[in-house]
Amino acid sequence: MDRRHERLGTKARVRAHILHAHLSWAAKRWPDVTATLRPHLDAAALALVERPPQGDADTILFSELVRIDRALAAAADGDAEAIFHALGVHSAEHNLAKIYERYAPTQAHEFFQAMSTVHRAFQDFGKSRYERLGERSGRIRITRYSEFSPVFCVSGRGYYEEALRMMRVPGPVVVREVACHCAGDEACVFEMEW
Repeated sequence: MDRRHERLGTKARVRAHILHAHLSWAAKRWPDVTATLRPHLDAAALALVERPPQGDADTILFSELVRIDRALAAAADGDAEAIFHALGVHSAEHNLAKIYERYAPTQAHEFFQAMSTVHRAFQDFGKSRYERLGERSGRIRITRYSEFSPVFCVSGRGYYEEALRMMRVPGPVVVREVACHCAGDEACVFEMEW
């Protein structure tokens, strides 16, 4: 992850649901998440942790999510990449549990096709497209990211892996990021097999 770059700014926004999922992950580990993260965050980011937006349509800056995720990894004092991956797994569990009820294990392609459409509901930047590669394989191509971070890409891989597991696909589940904005590529591309 250290050879990859990021571009963070003050325009790209994500739904607060993602922050809620990541804070839920933290609450399972620490009795006082705010106190645990205080040494790792500035006042603005700490205020988001103390009082995350609650409305269904509320958003936060993408850059703030990345800063909070880095603080979570620092507080966990472990392998940062493993923490970001775990945050993605938990985000899928937290935000998509009810959606999976509509999809059978044989409908993974339909699920990811729908996710391409729903992409804009979770973030206001980038465009996602799903392509079926085989009976049990596919590719997600994300383009037009005005802001990007390897933190989000690693989390995304965990999210897609858990999405497949929650659908109870036959497996084994394998998700690889084969291209990335953070590496200078024109898209983030995730290839999946199950």
